[in-house]
Amino acid sequence: MQFTPGYLFGMALQTVPEPRKVARDLFALGLSREFLWTALLLMVVLSTCLIIIGSLLPSVGTEPVSPALISPITLGVLNGILTFGMAAALYFVGRLMGGQGNLENAIATVVWAQFMLLGIQALTVVLLLFAPLMAAMLTFASAFISFWVLSHFTAENHGFRSAGLVFASILIFIVLSAFPLSLFLMILGVEPPPLPVQ
Repeated sequence: MQFTPGYLFGMALQTVPEPRKVARDLFALGLSREFLWTALLLMVVLSTCLIIIGSLLPSVGTEPVSPALISPITLGVLNGILTFGMAAALYFVGRLMGGQGNLENAIATVVWAQFMLLGIQALTVVLLLFAPLMAAMLTFASAFISFWVLSHFTAENHGFRSAGLVFASILIFIVLSAFPLSLFLMILGVEPPPLPVQ
């Protein structure tokens, strides 16, 4: 596997039809845990920057969003907690279910999923300027791709046959983490945006 833009782009495209093959190629690199944590941190920073840029851009027929209800630093911390937490969860939950995977592969899974989503996220930011409906559709597509990658890569990491079972486990994890995350946001003083006044 080469770390050139063209090759990485080709691997990203191949991930959708052949996720487990790409997972095997990625895991076979044997990347160090330090490198993977650094790569994951970089994905968090880039993703947070794109989220902030997207929130400030006007879409067709609208004004730019007013300053974010949450500070960029807080947003970055929350994004980091979710991303790093997902990597840890993919490893520990998989082991609890009888899997034989390792933490390095779990981190690599989240790094690769985030890498793919960054490209979609960047395109979404551009589409917000002139095609907000397409941007919304692309956002839904990115959620599907994220679950697809996480499910198949985790199944390959832990030696599970069924990616569907992994998918269900990820959904359960997200649902169970929704309450503590909401509580954490309340502690930070983050409130939902006010409803528009008619």
